[in-house]
Amino acid sequence: MKVKLIAAILFFAVNLTCVQAQKVNHSLKNKNSVMKQEEDNKKIASTAYQRIFGDLDTSAVDEYMSKNFLQHNPTIADGPEGVKALVKMLISKGISHQKIEFKHIVADGDIVILHSRYEMAGKESRFIDIYRLENGKLAEHWDAMMQMPDRRANNNPMF
Repeated sequence: MKVKLIAAILFFAVNLTCVQAQKVNHSLKNKNSVMKQEEDNKKIASTAYQRIFGDLDTSAVDEYMSKNFLQHNPTIADGPEGVKALVKMLISKGISHQKIEFKHIVADGDIVILHSRYEMAGKESRFIDIYRLENGKLAEHWDAMMQMPDRRANNNPMF
């Protein structure tokens, strides 16, 4: 009787351990999947940003933005056409093609934050752009911009 009881307890313990190991394995696979998706999202957002705002390539807007793109910058219209109009305006003001310098690229799930530096109209500027991605495309955007002032109040780097 004791042998059967010990065997039953061992059987239960081994099965419980196997179930826990499967849960840990599934959790690790899920975490790896999320991390890969975040890395993919960072690559999509930074490549899109370079192509659209660094290369001033309006064809990249259709490639990287969803048709229902939501724009939270109140000076730019919703949708890909709003971004295309912005790029055309930048070109008309003589903004040249340039390599965007990214200081930080951070992803949290479907959100990517880009902290970048580049020149607009001869002035060095810093940008923080926040994108939400959906199905591999930029779906929503928020931003904050800061132009380098002519006179600084401190010597702290902006970047």
